[in-house]
Amino acid sequence: MDAVAMVRAAAAGSSTGVRSLLDGLIPREVTLDIVADTILRENFSLLAASEAVNSTGAAIVQKDAAFDIGMFASVNLSVSKTADRIQTVGRPRTADTDLTRDDDADGIPDFVQGGTNTVEEVDGEKIPCVYEDDQLVNGGIGPGLCGTVPVYSEKLEAASLKGAPNKRATGSIGVSKVFAFGGQGSLSFSSTYNQKTGAQAPALTRPISAEDPFGWGESLFWTAGASLSATMPLPYTKGFGQAGSPESFALAAARVTDQRAMLAERAARNATLAEATQLYWDMIRNLQDITILNELKLVLDQRHSRVERLIGSGTFTQYELGQIDQELAAFTLREEAAWTQYLLRSNSLLTLMAADPDTVLIPVDAEALLVTKVPDPPSDAYDRALIGNPEIMVAQRDLDLAKLALEFRDNQSLPDIDLVITAQLTQSDATFGFSNPGSALLNLRKPDQTNIFIGIRYLYPLGNQAARAALDRARIDERNAFDRARLARQRIVNSVDRALADLRGAEGVMLVSRGDTELARFSYERILDERERGLATEFEVVNRYQDILSARLNEASANVEMHKAWVRLSAAQGTLEEEIW
Repeated sequence: MDAVAMVRAAAAGSSTGVRSLLDGLIPREVTLDIVADTILRENFSLLAASEAVNSTGAAIVQKDAAFDIGMFASVNLSVSKTADRIQTVGRPRTADTDLTRDDDADGIPDFVQGGTNTVEEVDGEKIPCVYEDDQLVNGGIGPGLCGTVPVYSEKLEAASLKGAPNKRATGSIGVSKVFAFGGQGSLSFSSTYNQKTGAQAPALTRPISAEDPFGWGESLFWTAGASLSATMPLPYTKGFGQAGSPESFALAAARVTDQRAMLAERAARNATLAEATQLYWDMIRNLQDITILNELKLVLDQRHSRVERLIGSGTFTQYELGQIDQELAAFTLREEAAWTQYLLRSNSLLTLMAADPDTVLIPVDAEALLVTKVPDPPSDAYDRALIGNPEIMVAQRDLDLAKLALEFRDNQSLPDIDLVITAQLTQSDATFGFSNPGSALLNLRKPDQTNIFIGIRYLYPLGNQAARAALDRARIDERNAFDRARLARQRIVNSVDRALADLRGAEGVMLVSRGDTELARFSYERILDERERGLATEFEVVNRYQDILSARLNEASANVEMHKAWVRLSAAQGTLEEEIW
């Protein structure tokens, strides 16, 4: 019975022992290619690693966007106006004096003739009462006063008077840019509409109306402005160059992290395929063991039946029959152990494949794989592993990232000295502006005012403890990354050592086992002849049969171990995925 039929029979029928666990399981025929393809598409860990690559790729775009030209614009409008607030207010006031009033019509103003409104004489002069904004400013008795005594009265007073609104609108647009060497700059243009209604005319111009305060018949309310600013760290100071710019460092770190994520995905695929392939070969070995045990058990059953028939003739004894029974029981235990291992390997593969757990896998390509010759190991296996193993490359990217961080932190510990340059072109509307925004912008070639500022800004925290501590930590991280990279190389070299040793050892064991199998068969046939002539005991026959069993199992195991060793060697060299296909 072949392996496929054997597993299907165990899953379909009512079996005892471990095989009863196969009852109800759905047999699924697979090949190594199918298993590898399913794992690469469905394994949860590999899917997560793939998503990590997508995430780091998006992070690069995000960090690179810091160097994009940024555009900004703003529009604002303000309106201010006053409203009437008038009410009757009672307070002490100086009585009004009309200097022209002549009630007796004698041609002489009444205040000159005396009375309550007569202005007192001060040093021979008559002082008239003076009003400003309907308020008497020199009332009262005394020198310089008009002699009028304040009296309480109620009058309409205004706290605020309604006026035409002042309107102001400003629009601005500009661009900004961060440069890779650490500098940044911005350029902006603005235009302002400022409609004024107050008496803000030029010195020789008299306001006529709120609509045309300057009296020129046109509205010249528009002005414009331009601003340019740039900040750049000086060489050999904090923030200068790609090593010092936070944006450049973030972009470089994102790129290294993206490379690491891709290599980590490759390492995960390599390790997962190595695990799955070895499990697949273990399943094949378990099926081989079960097949060999069944074949030899069949021969032993025939031997048991023959001894049982001849036991009455005196040729065999009950003791010898018991020895065969014990050997058959040992065969059953070995078969149970092989079925147990087979189910465990099948379940482990199903987990890696993210497949239905109510399934049992059947490797239908087992015979084809077993006759496949294991290639000779390459002479440059160590060099290939050191160059192509993804785990080494992941550790190297960690070291590259640590070096970037160290270089950045070293720059951040330097004094912070920036060159600052600003230039502004402005127009004034103190007297008049321009008729439209386009005209105002065109006339910026000859601005009313030009401001240029050039300065050096210096910043250095006392002690600079934070930057120094970050630098010390970066040095430690870089050293740790260097040690991890060396450790990864040593681990892979050891993996190549073990794989080559296992490959040579398994090859030797298989050659020896083949010889042992032939020798055991020859010895078994001779002991059978001797047993027929009464020169040997049944115990010796059973022992010779055990030698055949051990030799065949060792040969089958060595063949599988050779293929598994080659899988480990390919995984150490980072070429397993290519070789499977």
